[in-house]
Amino acid sequence: MSKYLFLSFFLFSTSLFAVVQIAPNEVGLRPGFSGKVQLAIHTHRGNPDKDEYDVGGLFTYDNNRSYVTWIDFSYAYGQAAGVENENKAYAHYRFLHTLYSPSWNWEAYVQNQGDDFRNIQRRLLGGAGLRWRFYDSQAFGRIYFGLGGYYEYLNYTTDIDPRERNVRMSSYLSYTKKLGTDARLSISSYFQPKMGNWDDHYVHHTASLFIYIYGSLFINVSLLHAYDNRPAIGIEKTDLQQITSIGWKFGAKSDR
Repeated sequence: MSKYLFLSFFLFSTSLFAVVQIAPNEVGLRPGFSGKVQLAIHTHRGNPDKDEYDVGGLFTYDNNRSYVTWIDFSYAYGQAAGVENENKAYAHYRFLHTLYSPSWNWEAYVQNQGDDFRNIQRRLLGGAGLRWRFYDSQAFGRIYFGLGGYYEYLNYTTDIDPRERNVRMSSYLSYTKKLGTDARLSISSYFQPKMGNWDDHYVHHTASLFIYIYGSLFINVSLLHAYDNRPAIGIEKTDLQQITSIGWKFGAKSDR
């Protein structure tokens, strides 16, 4: 009963957004093919007059021996009083492979995104790094540390901002803990400075609560904080979001 009350509260109080991949993936976590999909439409008439449309998904293949690979994507569009106030797309592909033990992995990834309201026409990046699971406890969860780098290409929607080609370091900490059989808490923190100029950096923090509400139907509540020390001209440095998504998941459930 508490699950349905929880779902009803968020359906009527919060806009629905795309699936966001926050929990760390791992070889053997969900063997075979798995994933999740989500589609949401939020319409409000009166005060305010707005529409929001969102689609997102995550598709994973885990060979249960040495590697896991996945792609996640989202697209969001919104209008308020007939004026566009959101238009952004995101796609990320990652390959994770074990090294000499399951707690050590190397990873490689590519990403493509655009966000009209951050003046980003195209942001392309590709990178690689190492990830170490340095804490693993049935009672308290798992903690990961990652370190690597990536090449970034930025093309803005305005002529004021020049195109950028950057090499950045990427470091992160991730925590995840399964709560009973139907819920998971995940937290991650990223620091990504430009090589040779650490004053130009990105910081990204996320916290997520994932809950199965009926069978494979789930709700995911996330808090996101993003900071860009050198954004496009006229764009705020800090973004804060509370994201609630509802969707359907297929494939094996993780027992860790």
